[in-house]
Amino acid sequence: MANFAATVHSLLHALATPLTVLMSAGDILRSRVPGTIEQPVHLVDDLSHQFGREVVELRASLGESIDLHSSAKAAEQIRQLAADWRRYEVHLSELIDEIEQAGIQMQEPLLDRILHQNLPGGLSELRQVLLRLEAIQPKDLTPS
Repeated sequence: MANFAATVHSLLHALATPLTVLMSAGDILRSRVPGTIEQPVHLVDDLSHQFGREVVELRASLGESIDLHSSAKAAEQIRQLAADWRRYEVHLSELIDEIEQAGIQMQEPLLDRILHQNLPGGLSELRQVLLRLEAIQPKDLTPS
């Protein structure tokens, strides 16, 4: 069961990278963007932190939330979690689209790169991880 739990934990850990990118970008940009995109940047920051807390809490109480005795049941639960988490991805996507459509160019190259590369890149990676989790099968949870 320890290897099985480690495999599930590792799969959920894959969300850490895109969430860290989104949270960090939001933190950095939060007080540095013009008023026209201030609200969507704040919402990206808040939403990505909320999602991150939800994932951390799940990982901390893994055995209570996911059946670690049955790969079939665990795969089903992970697919359901990923489907539920899609709401975050949809809302983040709308916000990042709104930010991009504003056409704001930041004077500092680093801030501009965070705004126009890191935010969309983090969202893209988050989508990929959610797609993998939504397609998880029992055989994917069995350590080789």
